[in-house]
Amino acid sequence: MKKVNIRKIITIFSAVSCLTIGLSTLATPINAKNTSGTAALNSPTKKTVIVKKKTYLYDKRGRKLKKKVLKKGQRIAVSFKTKKIKGQKYYFVTKDKFVLAKLVIKTKVKSKAKKLKKQTKLPNSNKLTNSDNQTQSEHEFPTITNFSITEFRQEFLKELNKERAQRGLSAVTEDPRLDEIVQERTKLLPANFSHNDSAGNFILNDFFNKAGVVRKTTAECIAAFPWGATVDRSNNELINAENNASSALVADNMLYEYIYNDAQSNWGHRNILLDPNDKTIGLGALADKDSGQICSSVGVIY
Repeated sequence: MKKVNIRKIITIFSAVSCLTIGLSTLATPINAKNTSGTAALNSPTKKTVIVKKKTYLYDKRGRKLKKKVLKKGQRIAVSFKTKKIKGQKYYFVTKDKFVLAKLVIKTKVKSKAKKLKKQTKLPNSNKLTNSDNQTQSEHEFPTITNFSITEFRQEFLKELNKERAQRGLSAVTEDPRLDEIVQERTKLLPANFSHNDSAGNFILNDFFNKAGVVRKTTAECIAAFPWGATVDRSNNELINAENNASSALVADNMLYEYIYNDAQSNWGHRNILLDPNDKTIGLGALADKDSGQICSSVGVIY
C-alpha cells in the first residue's frame, strides 16, 4: 500500500487554499484548518459591500467582536443606516453589530447595469483616439453572468507562464482532458470550499484516480474571488472595479494573490505554481451567483 506525503496550507484573499500529495512517506499537515469562501449574515438587505481586508464586526460601543471575523473579499449586506462611534463611521449589519465603513467597498445591486453615454462615431473610421469625437456605442458594464471560462483559462495560463519565465522555469501546458476533470471538481466548491470531502479524502486526487490520470504527484490550489473587484497592488486591499470587470481580471487577481500575497500560507500556493517540476495543469472555474464570486481550482501534476 502506497503512502502519500500530504502538505496542506490555507489562506484567504477572498478564499484561497492549496494542497499537495506526492508518492512518498506521510508528513504532518501544516496550518491545516477549515475555511469557507463566504459567510452569510442576517441583516437588512439595503446594499451589498465587499470587505477590503480581514476585519471584525463591532458592537454599538465600538468594541471589536473577535468571534465575528469578516474575510477579505466577503460580501455582506448592510443597511443604509450608519452610526458614528468614537468619530468613525460604521454601517449597520444586524442587531447591535456594525462594520467599519472604511474597510468595505460598495457594490451596485441594481438589476440593470450602468450604461455608458452614447457618442457619435465618425464615418469611415475604425480607429479611436483621444482627440476623436467618438467612442463605442451604448455599452453595459459586464456582470457575473458574462463570466467566460475560456477567457479565464487563457489569461491564467498566459500570466502563469510569464511568471515562470521570469524565474527561468519551463512553461506548463494546459491539458483539455485535465480541464474537464478539474471543472467537474470545481462544481463542488460553492457548497464545500475544501480540498477534502466529508470522509477526509482529497477530492481532486480521487477525481484523477477515477479518470485514470497517470502522474507522480497531485497538487491543487483553490480560490474564490469577487466579480467586479480587483486587488490594489500597493496595499493588497480589494477595490471596486465594476466598470472593468472581466474574466481575465479575475484570473489576474487570483494569480497575483497566489504568488505575491501568500505569506499567510507560508507561500504554499506560490511554491506549487512555481515548482520547477510542474508539467501540466488543469483549470476549472465557475460563477457562483449566490455569493457573487468566481470559484476556481488549479490542478497541477507531473
